[in-house]
Amino acid sequence: MTSVLLLYRRGSMFKPFIMLVAMMSFQQLKINKMPLPPRGIRDSTQNYIVIHNDGTNMTARQTHGVLRRRRLSYHYFVARDGKIYEYVNPKYIARHAGISLFDGIKLWNNFSIGICLQGMNGLMYSDQQYESLSKLVQQLHNRYPDSKTRPILTHAQVAFPFGRKKDPGETFDLTRIKLDSI
Repeated sequence: MTSVLLLYRRGSMFKPFIMLVAMMSFQQLKINKMPLPPRGIRDSTQNYIVIHNDGTNMTARQTHGVLRRRRLSYHYFVARDGKIYEYVNPKYIARHAGISLFDGIKLWNNFSIGICLQGMNGLMYSDQQYESLSKLVQQLHNRYPDSKTRPILTHAQVAFPFGRKKDPGETFDLTRIKLDSI
């Protein structure tokens, strides 16, 4: 908390008063919007985050085109240079998890938030991607506080039957998502 001395005018006199201000430690992210059609309102009572890759190291625009043609979507796409793109607002359902089952829970599209990293299995992710992913996850934790208590999962973990998907692959390092300030 920070104290701020302000003056206000009452009649012809200025009176001082002190106001306590909570300072937020994170800055607003720059998110580029590239909308894809949502699938209805997402169930936000259980906010899990699921990490993917695009499978072929395509740009945000190329990935957007492929998703549009296939009638699929992610909520967010993080490019190799760290730029973040929003395809579907997280209050809506994105079609990212496919046939899914984890910990006895099915239909992961209906409640999870899908984040796609530009890349493919076997390709190292960039420092900029991890930095942006950390900030994005922080922002999602602030917006959906229950997500702090849930594990961040990969597409490989939720895809069913198990082994059907491998992304984001063995080069993805979950420990590089910095959650220190959460």
